[in-house]
Amino acid sequence: MYILDKQDKKLTAIQNTTFSDLGLKERQDLQKWINQTPAVLGEELLIIQEEFDEFDKTRERLDLLALDKNGNLVIIENKLDDSGRDVTWQALKYVSYCSSLNKHEIVDIFQRYIDKYKLELNAQSEICAFLEADDFESVILNQGFGQRLILVAHEFRQEVTSTVVWLRENGIDIRCVRIIPYILQQNGRQEIIIDIDQIIPVPEIEQYQIRLARKEVEEKQSSTSKLNAANLYSEYWSLLLKTADEQGFTLFKSRKSSNEHALHVTSGVANITYAFVLLKNSARAELYMNHSDATVNKQHFDFLANYKAEIEASFGEELNWERLDDKKSCRICVVGHFSRDDRSEWETVINWHISQMKKLEQAISPFLKQLSK
Repeated sequence: MYILDKQDKKLTAIQNTTFSDLGLKERQDLQKWINQTPAVLGEELLIIQEEFDEFDKTRERLDLLALDKNGNLVIIENKLDDSGRDVTWQALKYVSYCSSLNKHEIVDIFQRYIDKYKLELNAQSEICAFLEADDFESVILNQGFGQRLILVAHEFRQEVTSTVVWLRENGIDIRCVRIIPYILQQNGRQEIIIDIDQIIPVPEIEQYQIRLARKEVEEKQSSTSKLNAANLYSEYWSLLLKTADEQGFTLFKSRKSSNEHALHVTSGVANITYAFVLLKNSARAELYMNHSDATVNKQHFDFLANYKAEIEASFGEELNWERLDDKKSCRICVVGHFSRDDRSEWETVINWHISQMKKLEQAISPFLKQLSK
């Protein structure tokens, strides 16, 4: 750290020192500073206890216990000049001890802290105000595995930083904050300047890592969703084909199950198929035109549309005629609304699918024969 003399264009180094050389103590000084001004750690924190030692069958005590703006417990462990080699293990023990604290236990811990300093405050009200909650019933504290760790020291040993990086890569929210004292001699007076810097993770990199982590979660969820859907389709089509065979409906007899959302079979005309379609909230029985040349599909569609009245009269109701001018393919279909994921509806959906496809084939096949000629 330097002082800039703007007039002489010179930098003068400020003397780096240690807390021990300054006669400062870990508990009486460093801990008190953070307790009184937790924002120095780079975020809004509500300190709810210090020297917390209410762990069953242990005599250990953590330095500071806080809440963050999401209601997570934050364990703050302070080391004056040297982090030591065991600080991560020590802090992880504290996290494990605190992980089981429930909402009302946390309020009780905070209230005792308030009473210790004879502050005329109510713990529940202070927590609500900090979390910007309308009432205490809606407040969620220490949910799941959201506990966090902040390690504070002048210097961090390599075994500590490497462990912290590994823990972060495995989903543990642990941070290292370096706090360095400097001596400033100015106008015959000695001033102490405190430089506080989060070194793990570097704030700019942290935001990038957060975005990457969110992207990874989304991709995993998407991949899992696709796999589940594929398994579901395979099961549904197998059951449909079995039911069709039992009912003597042979149009799809040559087909095997599929893990896709649609099951196609040839209509006898090139690039025109009959298809069962199953989507999340609907099902279709359709005639699908999918020639590589969009113009051919539109010609086929228009030919059949000339016989719309006869086809619908045979089918027994109106059909959806979807020329899809903005796309290559065309379809003629009937649509039903069902829940794909509700297996209790599958028997109903399968019977609907088969009955609609029977009618569709009977209504359209005579005109497909004319089209093929």
